[in-house]
Amino acid sequence: MQYAIEQMLADINATVWTYERDQRRDERSIGKSLKDRVRESKATVFLVSPSTLNTGATQWMELAYADAYNAPTFIILHHLTFDQLKSRERGVPPLILESQCNAAGEWKNIIEGLRMLLTSRRG
Repeated sequence: MQYAIEQMLADINATVWTYERDQRRDERSIGKSLKDRVRESKATVFLVSPSTLNTGATQWMELAYADAYNAPTFIILHHLTFDQLKSRERGVPPLILESQCNAAGEWKNIIEGLRMLLTSRRG
């Protein structure tokens, strides 16, 4: 999905960062790197899956940073419905539950909104 989003936004030179690919080798702390990259971002795309829910709070840090730095966040639900997400008794941040979530099969529909946001924030 990362590659596809980059290709779809290539004409506006958008960069999609992930720590697996873009973590600088001299950075020892993934947490600090993540915080720095989110602070520098014009928007974030956050993928929520059953795996995200089962791995605990560490998965939510980028979401917390995006909220702290007021980075607009596009949430995509993968192998998960919003009703399933809401039915969890704990472990789901209120920011996710209060947000517009998009089904993974509809991820391409957020690209135009993301494009408009990114081009309006240039400067």
